[in-house]
Amino acid sequence: MKYIITSALPYAEGMPHLGNMVGSILPADIYYKFMKMCGEDAIFICGSDQHGTPIELQAIKKGLTPKELADSMHNKIKSSLENFGCTFTYYGKTDTEENKEVVYQIFNSLYKNGYIVEVSSELAYCKIDKRFLTDRLIEGTCPYCGYEGARGDQCENCGRLLSPKELIKPHCTICGKEEIEFRQTKNLAFDMSLLQNKIEEFIKKNSKHNWSKNAINHSLNYIKRGLEKRDITRDLKWGFPVPLKGFEEKVFYVWFDAVIGYIGITKEWNKEKWEEYWKGRSRLIQFMGKDNIEFHTLMWPGILIGSKSGYILPYTIYAYEYLLANGLKFSKSKGIGLNIENALEILPSDYWRFILAELLPENGDVEISIERIMEIVNNDLNNLLGNFIHRSLSLAFSNFGNEVPLFSEDILNAKEKKMIKEIEKKEREYFRNFRSIKIREALKNVLEIASIGNSFISETEPWSLAKKEDNESKMRLANIVYLLLQSVYKIGNLVYPFMPDSSKKILSIFNESSPESSCVVSSLRSGSKLNLSKPEPLFKKIGEKEIELLKKFS
Repeated sequence: MKYIITSALPYAEGMPHLGNMVGSILPADIYYKFMKMCGEDAIFICGSDQHGTPIELQAIKKGLTPKELADSMHNKIKSSLENFGCTFTYYGKTDTEENKEVVYQIFNSLYKNGYIVEVSSELAYCKIDKRFLTDRLIEGTCPYCGYEGARGDQCENCGRLLSPKELIKPHCTICGKEEIEFRQTKNLAFDMSLLQNKIEEFIKKNSKHNWSKNAINHSLNYIKRGLEKRDITRDLKWGFPVPLKGFEEKVFYVWFDAVIGYIGITKEWNKEKWEEYWKGRSRLIQFMGKDNIEFHTLMWPGILIGSKSGYILPYTIYAYEYLLANGLKFSKSKGIGLNIENALEILPSDYWRFILAELLPENGDVEISIERIMEIVNNDLNNLLGNFIHRSLSLAFSNFGNEVPLFSEDILNAKEKKMIKEIEKKEREYFRNFRSIKIREALKNVLEIASIGNSFISETEPWSLAKKEDNESKMRLANIVYLLLQSVYKIGNLVYPFMPDSSKKILSIFNESSPESSCVVSSLRSGSKLNLSKPEPLFKKIGEKEIELLKKFS
């Protein structure tokens, strides 16, 4: 079985912030690392979503072409995500010939199969720039609260949804003039109503495969209300031109070519192998924020079904709730706030990956604040996980140097048997939780192993055995230290999806460079050599310096 793992494609208007990260890219990367750790044939496909109004508008303001801006941001985003510890099989982009080929192939198939229809609408037209204006290219005064910077789709001040016609004194955001009139225009739409029964059947069948509850509930609610036509073309200049007579001046709506981009980016990655994944015996596992549910559970499967092109349908769709910034500013569209580039200047990537994985909003919106960041790092990462690892390695080094002590199963006592049993239980839970895409629970299992280990040290008091000279005490101490090293070794493997750099540091002590490539972590061999000098703490608490840097974004 092959696996395609994707996250919602980051929009190339600006640098992703921590909310974007936790909502799709990070859990996808964590799950991909887990799958590779288990030896699965998995690929992680992601890339920059490069078309659409915001990029065109930003490009105009900056005096660049949309392509120049989109490609420049693509490179910056890719670099920052890699610095965040993400290991994509391929990080591509939507504005490529490969994606264009797939978009055209699917569009032509949908058109041929009768699912593409013409629709008419009235849009704002700028007489100065001689172009139609999408909702984001028109601003004016909100008729409800009087805010003068309201957009054509929504007032940022009072939150009311708007239409361009409702704005008072609307003006074009490109030229700044009020020379606007409303004109009729024709576009193409994907008629999902014709596929409603098949889309509903898809949801009911596939939602058994670890879909998040919100993905199931939102989708079935949409189905109950009835699916409608959804525009797939826009009156813009930036995007793939529509290959249909009479519509050559239009481009495809960004949502249409973005979801198809999963296939296009895979094709860009490997022109020989891409069909093995998209048309073979594969499972498509997709991660996203809850604002992307409709696109991935209704429109995207509908496109694949309607095209009759043999592409696999999503197997698992997991949508996360929002990360709420309590006291911190997140705004990608405005280019302000704590984005991933800023974050990495404050704390290393493994710290942020741990923080966000512990906060992962699986069942509801979750708040992040400076106080919560401090609590997670100081208590869970440093005091619990880091402290157990440091105590264990210090005991090993001071008593046995660079050698794994001899383990004797024959003399195991009740405390040692209990510790082994409890850790094995948590290890099994870890793999069960990952298979069920309960990522936050899997991280909790790692912390529970550390907690069991800390309790075991306190109960057995190995420092007192180290003072004794008799053989029984020495053998007992060897057993205890062996079990502690075994636990640290397991943590080094199990923590890899969450904190790859820390995993590498831990495993290097055991002369290994990567986690076990199976779902069973092997045992340490007594007498094997360690690469252990005087142990230094793996993590540290957040201090005044980091607090002051975080306060810059509050």
